[in-house]
Amino acid sequence: MCFSRIFSGVTQSGSRAIAHRLVNSRRFAPAGGGPDARAAASACDNVYKELSRWVGSDGCHALFTRALAQAQTENPALGQIQLRARSEPYIDGLAEAIMAYGDDATAEALESMLVRLVELLGRLIGDDMGMKLIERSLTASERGAAASDGRREEA
Repeated sequence: MCFSRIFSGVTQSGSRAIAHRLVNSRRFAPAGGGPDARAAASACDNVYKELSRWVGSDGCHALFTRALAQAQTENPALGQIQLRARSEPYIDGLAEAIMAYGDDATAEALESMLVRLVELLGRLIGDDMGMKLIERSLTASERGAAASDGRREEA
């Protein structure tokens, strides 16, 4: 699948595909095992960390805050979620959201927040630049996954 084709024009389905790929890059079990709120929260943490390098922690936090506010209207599980700038983990309230709404609903809610983040980033700095920044987050995630699988990264 051509990543730039997914991101180009940032349609809702393209943003969803990017968010889904971000979440899948953080799964410990093979992809396709269904929603996983911990993987979605880990993807958010990773995107926050990587994106902060380029737009600053305050700018990145502002993007996430806006994405959270937009996604909350459709996802009540996000009412339990708090964003903690300059903290690890960045996503707080995950356990409470899972207990109140279940893993599936929480995972879907966090993925929806990532969809909104991708859309906001595309509108703010343009689709091409946004794609490059998100692609860097994915590359860092995939490198981390490869290292944790015991595989070496090749230059």
